[in-house]
Amino acid sequence: MRQVGFAVVLLLLSAAVAGETIYKYRLPEGRTVYSDRVLPGAILLESFEHQFPRPAASETDPEKGRLQAEERIRSHLAALEKAWQEVQDARVALARAEERVRAGVEPLEAEPIQHAGPAAPASPSVGGPPPPAPPAVGGPQPAAPPAVGGPMGTRHGGGGRSPEFHARIGALERDVQAARERLDTAQRRYNALR
Repeated sequence: MRQVGFAVVLLLLSAAVAGETIYKYRLPEGRTVYSDRVLPGAILLESFEHQFPRPAASETDPEKGRLQAEERIRSHLAALEKAWQEVQDARVALARAEERVRAGVEPLEAEPIQHAGPAAPASPSVGGPPPPAPPAVGGPQPAAPPAVGGPMGTRHGGGGRSPEFHARIGALERDVQAARERLDTAQRRYNALR
């Protein structure tokens, strides 16, 4: 790995001061390398333009300048690799969070499904609903048959998932949102370094 790093530094140092295209490859054995030219048999992961800083005009020791340039390049490549790793980690975290949401759609045994409302509503004297008005004065009309869009089943009142289910799904969806934000931040940081 040191030899590859040193080779990258030498390639970058030999480049023109104005800038150069740097290629990031994955070799067949799985190693990641950077190069300033095409590598046959390697998979191109990305390429980017790197602007090399001009040496200071007052610099009189070329060896010192070369060492400083090597250190700047090493530092930049290390920061770039760290940012790329964070992008990859954030992608994995997002995929896992999305999978947890897909797996969490089914209610757990501890989360009852509410199939119906109470057996008998409370009386109006203790806060229950008032009795329906007769149809002649705007009361409830008979339901349309299912063939023309009326109710399909016989459930009355209530229904749906329990509050525990909704709380769990809400937490899972917040995890997905946080993972998306992490990936977005990581990609912006990586792109800023390129």
